Amino acid sequence: MQRNKALFVDRTRGTPRIAGYSDFSKLTYISTAAAVVLSAEYERWREVCSEVPPTVELDKWNANVFRKLYQLGFFEIVGFTPQRDDVVIESGTTRTMQIVSMKNADDLAKVDTSLQKLGEFLNPGRSLPDEIVIDLLTGLSEAISNVTNHAYPDDITTDYPHIGSLWVAATADRENNSLTIVVYDQGATIPITYPRIGRLEKVTRYLVRTLKNDGSFDFENDGTFVRAAMKYGGSRTDEKHRGKGLPQMMDVIKRVGSGTMTVYSRGGWCRRSKNGRLKSGAVPYSIGGTLIEWSVELS
Repeated sequence: MQRNKALFVDRTRGTPRIAGYSDFSKLTYISTAAAVVLSAEYERWREVCSEVPPTVELDKWNANVFRKLYQLGFFEIVGFTPQRDDVVIESGTTRTMQIVSMKNADDLAKVDTSLQKLGEFLNPGRSLPDEIVIDLLTGLSEAISNVTNHAYPDDITTDYPHIGSLWVAATADRENNSLTIVVYDQGATIPITYPRIGRLEKVTRYLVRTLKNDGSFDFENDGTFVRAAMKYGGSRTDEKHRGKGLPQMMDVIKRVGSGTMTVYSRGGWCRRSKNGRLKSGAVPYSIGGTLIEWSVELS
C-alpha cells in the first residue's frame, strides 16, 4: 500500500505546508487489513511528530471508505474525534471491533470482551465457542509477547522510527457467519527475526531445502521464512509452550469450520486456503512490518 504523501510536510519555510499527497477520494473500497496498516502509519506520525497528521478533502472521500475508517476508529487514532467508550459498532449485517492499539497485555481484556460481543452478534443467545476464544487470545498473547521481546530489537535499525505498538481489529459478518481478525506490528519482521531463532532439526532441514540463492531480488526468501513460521511456529527459546501463535490460529480454522489465514511480513507472504494448503511468495518491497489476517467461518 502506498504511503499517504500528505504525511510529508515541507518545513523549510516558516509555515508548514504539504509538499504533496495521495488522493484518497479515488478509493472505492478499503479492507480491514489495509485500514489497520493506514491507521498505524498515522498513529506513528502523531506520536513521533507530536501533531495530528493531515488528511485532505474528506468531503470527497468515498462514503463506504469513510464509513469503514470511522467504524474502525481511524479518526480517533489520528486525533480528529473523541475516543468512544464502546469499541464495537454494528452496521447492517456486520459488526466491527475498532482498532485497539496495544503496547502490552493489559488491553487483552478489552479485546476479549469485544470478541465475545462479535460472537453474540453471529450467534444470538450463544457465546463464542471457547476453543476460538482461548486459542485466538493465546495467539494474540504470543503476538504481544513477540512485539515486546522480539519485534523491536535495539540492534536492528528500521527505515522509520517505531512506537512499539501492536494493532488489532476484528469484523463479524452475518452473511457468511465469519469472524475476521487483523493483527499488525511495525517491527523487525519474521524474515529478520526467524533466522535468529534456534531451530529444531526438522525446521532447519526445511529451510535448507527451500531457501533460494539466485539473488533475483532482496526479499526473495521472505515468503519461505513466513511459511516456516506458520508451519512450525517457534520462539527464541524453543520452549514447547511458546511460539505456537500462528500454528495454533491455523488449527482453530481446521477444528471449528472453514476459513483462511494470510501472513505478510516484510516482502514475504503465505496464505492458508480453505482446503488447508499453504501458498507463499515474495515481492521486492516491504509492507513495513508483519500483518496477520485470520478469518474463520463458523459452522
